[in-house]
Amino acid sequence: MKLLKTIARILVCLLPFLLALALQFLISFGGIFAKIMLSALKDPGLLKGEELYSTIYDLASDSQFLAGISALYAVTAALILGFWYWKRFVPKKRPRRKISSIINPSMLIGLIFLMVGTQYISSYIVMITAAVNPSWYDVYEELLKSIGFGDVTLILALYSVLIAPISEELIFRGVTLKYAVKSMPVLAANIFQAALFGIFHGNVVQGVYAFVIGLFCGYVCLRGGSIYLSILFHMMFNLWGTFAPDFLTYTGDSVLIHLAIFAGAVCAAALGIFLYQRGAACRKKKRTDPQE
Repeated sequence: MKLLKTIARILVCLLPFLLALALQFLISFGGIFAKIMLSALKDPGLLKGEELYSTIYDLASDSQFLAGISALYAVTAALILGFWYWKRFVPKKRPRRKISSIINPSMLIGLIFLMVGTQYISSYIVMITAAVNPSWYDVYEELLKSIGFGDVTLILALYSVLIAPISEELIFRGVTLKYAVKSMPVLAANIFQAALFGIFHGNVVQGVYAFVIGLFCGYVCLRGGSIYLSILFHMMFNLWGTFAPDFLTYTGDSVLIHLAIFAGAVCAAALGIFLYQRGAACRKKKRTDPQE
């Protein structure tokens, strides 16, 4: 009986992930179908044989269309999962919180250092994964090109920096993690949601580094006690990844320089964790101080 209850709880933890996959599938194929039908109103011949296959291929290769579909999915998922999170996990009588009760300067600086450190750590994770199997990187590179990361547009920028972080945090560090910590130890819950976050990206390279970043996002959310903090961290991470200039990335062959950069990244991440934890502790002490 206890085993059945445990299995049932884990299945509940999977529901947000499965819902997100279903939404992604429905909106992607629904968008393609709607686009084909609208085009067919002007030219019915597009629905015949090779013309139809050609139209589908063109849509699948259209970075603007794919970015729009991704943004539409993310907004839909954010609305649905946001409502789920609000309805299930937000206390109805909790007073409006001030920004200072969520984050303070030490926590913000800590997030900045943590973001910079994890950016370089994730880049080396990509390099190592690509070295293990170059074809994995080829798939990843083609995906980035198809979405349009070679030429960032307004829609892609909004999706990457604003919409996707809110949507993904509500799915994984919001509803999924909240259910998971009720069903398993906190460490296992964080690994569980990070693993789902990695699988959700659908390719090995993104999956591996998304798993690692998911662990840090989970830590930020759990230690800071607010989904807003992991959303902020995720936005900062994607902002750097989308707009950081090329000179911040070393592409040479010097092993010593690469080791120095990696060591610096680990130190930056460690400093970020230290500052974030200290800020969170000070915030907690301020909340409980009877003189406040």
